[in-house]
Amino acid sequence: MELKGHERCVSRVPIFSHLELDELEEVFQRINHQSMKKGEYLFMAGDRSSSLFVIHKGKVRIYRLNDNGEEQLIRVLTHSDFTGELSLFSADEESKSYAEVLEDAEVCRINREDIYGLMQKYPNISIKIIESFAERLNDSESLTTNISLLNSREKLIEYIRTHTKNDKLVLTMTKKNLASYLSMQPETLTRTFKKLENESVIKKINNKSYDILK
Repeated sequence: MELKGHERCVSRVPIFSHLELDELEEVFQRINHQSMKKGEYLFMAGDRSSSLFVIHKGKVRIYRLNDNGEEQLIRVLTHSDFTGELSLFSADEESKSYAEVLEDAEVCRINREDIYGLMQKYPNISIKIIESFAERLNDSESLTTNISLLNSREKLIEYIRTHTKNDKLVLTMTKKNLASYLSMQPETLTRTFKKLENESVIKKINNKSYDILK
């Protein structure tokens, strides 16, 4: 059996990727598909959701607002990324985050009851969900530490260090979103990139790509 379209999307999600083809087909049968336009929201702060969302096409950004109403970007989701996992275990808790569609998107939604049924039938799904929790908690703690302890240059250096592959940095989000993610003003981020260029730490290829020189 060959998987197609949304089924391939599900097969690439870490919590399902270990399943056999017939098991993936069972997951696929429990999925609701929806098309969403740029500017729409999967959920907003204050919503109570009971679904896991998997991004098949497009981009979705997850962010929060601080006490001053300023945005703090958490992550940008693309093909096969997922969100809403916390709602699976805290049904009555209101969301503290916003999930905004950045590009027209195709989204797969799986309800809590269906996820519970799959976890009972395939226990490894539970393990994969716990692993994803641990990974995202580690990312969140690292981000919090960087925001509170590092200056602008150190934040950007740390981001470059953890996102460089083969001596090349390719940005997966706009610089405006990156500035929000690193908790700095866009102008500060632009100046910091320029300083690193002047110091021959990086070499600009285009607006999204840089060679890492040292």
